[in-house]
Amino acid sequence: MLQNKEEIKSLFKKMMMDFEHIPQKDNIYQVDVKDFGVLKVQWKICGIDGYQIFKKDKISWKFGEEIEEPDIILTIRNEDLAREFLKGEVFKFTFGAGHKGSFKLYKTLGWKIVDIEKGKKRTRITKPFLTAQFNKKKKLHPFIISKLPVFRNYVKMLMGEEDYGVFIPINQSIGTYEKQIIPIKVFKHFIDKASNIVMLNECPCRRMNDCKDYDKSIGCMYMGNDTLDIFITEDKGRVATKEEALERVKLAVENGLIPLLGRAMDEADGYGVEDTGHFLSMCFCCPCCCIDGKIVTNASIAINLFHRMEGVTVKVDEELCIGCEECLKVCVFRGMEMINGKAKVNQERCLGCGRCEDICPNKAISIQIDDISRIDELIKKLESHVEVS
Repeated sequence: MLQNKEEIKSLFKKMMMDFEHIPQKDNIYQVDVKDFGVLKVQWKICGIDGYQIFKKDKISWKFGEEIEEPDIILTIRNEDLAREFLKGEVFKFTFGAGHKGSFKLYKTLGWKIVDIEKGKKRTRITKPFLTAQFNKKKKLHPFIISKLPVFRNYVKMLMGEEDYGVFIPINQSIGTYEKQIIPIKVFKHFIDKASNIVMLNECPCRRMNDCKDYDKSIGCMYMGNDTLDIFITEDKGRVATKEEALERVKLAVENGLIPLLGRAMDEADGYGVEDTGHFLSMCFCCPCCCIDGKIVTNASIAINLFHRMEGVTVKVDEELCIGCEECLKVCVFRGMEMINGKAKVNQERCLGCGRCEDICPNKAISIQIDDISRIDELIKKLESHVEVS
């Protein structure tokens, strides 16, 4: 039985009222709303109904009612967590798949050490917080809930100040540095310094999506002292030599995968590892399955984890562009759009990976770097966020 029903009702109403005028003053909301146009969200908080309709120019709401065919149903059953959430108290959370396509958020209560076959493992202690169910007709990605203004502070917490990721251009056209193509140069620097390297046998994204176009066996790599605490079975991955790690980078580039280097503290958490600043992720992303691409294209722009390498520009020659839209198909980040039958770079989304230049049949797209010394700047930038020795 609900102990504080009137308080929950009052907080629930206040939450919806507080966000009613967001569209007039919030630039992030204006960018986020472009992707969904109109979004109908049904709330069910401790048995109390209410809904919001998100549009570019306004957010309307009704308390105590249900809306027909909502796009998302958000349910909170725990009274204490509902009160914390409605009061605007921000807490750490994790997420995972729920029943029949639903999406769940869990409050992180802390960590515990458990015994495993080869020693001990750090495991998250959680409590169910929120369940999201999506209208199957709309084919919405779960990350879209990060675009709801009420989750803005949670997004900021999820992306820590030390999180930083950069996609490295794969293109031969922007030249080499110290006789190496640019991704090899950058990756080799960190591989040579790494105290430990863990290599996955498969890419989790390509395996989960049963990718047909790219090699599933080119999995991610993690390096640094913190990776010494990763417990991984032989069928999932192994500790790799520096030679094996560099060979994987070369293979990934040859396969047209997009190299990503960075630090994401939540990724270390996913392996039960405490990130002390010595956990660097190396991923090789395809345009069809990459979770990082899905974050960029489906989540709020407030998630500012991924960056274009400084000094890199992508341009389209409109006279050469034939409007075939091949560049749109291969862009992981929706960095290309068609305007009047011609491809145009969306500067807000483009991360300069160079896939569009590779695929363009008429050589209408060019990627350039203004100064080759940007490679050293990139290495220094990454080293300011993470240490791999």
